Amino acid sequence: MAQNRRCTLSANVRSNVTNQICHQGTVPDYYIEARSAEDIQLGLRFAREHKIPVTIKNTGHDYKGRSTGPNTLAIWTKNMVPDLDINENFTPEGCDASVGPAVTYGAGQTTRDMYQKLDGTGYMAVGGSCTTVGVAGGWLAGGGHSILTPTFGLGVDNALQIRVVLPNGTYTTASRCQNQDLFFALRGGGGGTYGVVTEVTSKLHKDRQFTYAFLSMTVPDLRKINEIMVANAERWADDGWGGLYGVDDNNGSVFLAFNPTLSLEESKESLKGLTDYFESVQTDAAPFTAKIITLANHWEAQNQAELLSFLGSEAGISLTRSSRLVPRDNFQTPEGQKAIVDVLVAKGWASVLGTPTAFELPASDLPGGPGESALTAAWRNALWHFTYTSVWDQADPAAVEPKVLSTMFTQISKDMDPMRAITPGAGAYASEGDVYEPDHIRSFWGQKNYDRLLKIKRELDPDNLLSCFTCVGYEEDNERHRCYLPVRSETPDLTSTVVDDFMHNLVENIDC
Repeated sequence: MAQNRRCTLSANVRSNVTNQICHQGTVPDYYIEARSAEDIQLGLRFAREHKIPVTIKNTGHDYKGRSTGPNTLAIWTKNMVPDLDINENFTPEGCDASVGPAVTYGAGQTTRDMYQKLDGTGYMAVGGSCTTVGVAGGWLAGGGHSILTPTFGLGVDNALQIRVVLPNGTYTTASRCQNQDLFFALRGGGGGTYGVVTEVTSKLHKDRQFTYAFLSMTVPDLRKINEIMVANAERWADDGWGGLYGVDDNNGSVFLAFNPTLSLEESKESLKGLTDYFESVQTDAAPFTAKIITLANHWEAQNQAELLSFLGSEAGISLTRSSRLVPRDNFQTPEGQKAIVDVLVAKGWASVLGTPTAFELPASDLPGGPGESALTAAWRNALWHFTYTSVWDQADPAAVEPKVLSTMFTQISKDMDPMRAITPGAGAYASEGDVYEPDHIRSFWGQKNYDRLLKIKRELDPDNLLSCFTCVGYEEDNERHRCYLPVRSETPDLTSTVVDDFMHNLVENIDC
């Protein structure tokens, strides 16, 4: 981005594509297509011997570009997809007793493929909703939210065992019973940092019916709809809804969510405050679209047309996000609710219902326990994973000028500042967070967890062979990160000569 040296391919350009110079950008020149742990071990050995920085790529489903890096050797795990291994009485390595039904899958296993393979087995597993997300990759490393999370926990809560090749080439297994520091780091400590994951074993849950709700309309009163959504946030979270809701810049409002615990009638009662309002203000010009139905199982839930349409709209485009985990306390007083609404009316927003509000951590996973994860504690008290999104067309020359992109990334980062201001001490989801989060250590992990993670990182990877932008142990002046934009720097004028000087220095030092 810093020099606009890349291929400006676009999903919006389907014909009459003009010839142009195509740059590699941050995409590595060389990849190892890993099919086994041995492939990864050989690659890491080669990188260590020749002091080549390493990038890890699974599906590449990353908003922050952490699965790429200029002048790095990439280890690509997308094709490590053995058959699912379902074990009714799984015992993790190092443990004495079974922890119940579990499924083992490879590093490249995608969510939709896993859900389809589990369909008909009587089980379901917690994973992402975007069809191309790698379940064992950055999704788990970042924490892993899901439409199942409110009831069944995050991805890190469901992981039972992780196999990984460490930077020194050792192939090892981490669980709650052995290599507990590594197990801690791999669950929420960020991807591309501690080793290359080859397989994961996660809990299986009994498949069941779901209630599905899709409610949508353009509303006449922006403040009123925001007030209703904020007033109902605590109830919807505790009722176990997983999905998303929000309001766009054109007063369009949507609630799209699934519930694995409420009956159809209970679900309608849970949503009554919203549906009553929609019904009271609908017109022929602004009709109310409503669907509240019962679905047979998890696979049917993941195949709802509205969900697939929403997720599909993010494919093949350039987008970035800023996010905030909004604590329960903010919703529990009239003053707190008003403060949230005052923030919401300024800009279109979405809240992902992916926080584990109705899930209780077992004693083993509480802070200090063998199953503690590296995630910020803010996840455990948040009702909302609140997001803003910006989109641009990478084939539009005007949209991809470095100064234009700097301004856009700065703006979406600063847009979140009012929500940050009313949620002091809260955090953000690293996998869907602000690329230039102003306090990324406290936001993504918390200082205590980060200190532990950094110690683990230095023990496992003293030469910092594995690194990515704002990951644990990242070195700001490392050249592999120098294609990132100068955003939220001490210089507020991003169109000034400071940016020009920054660009000139980049040209002199590295081909981004």
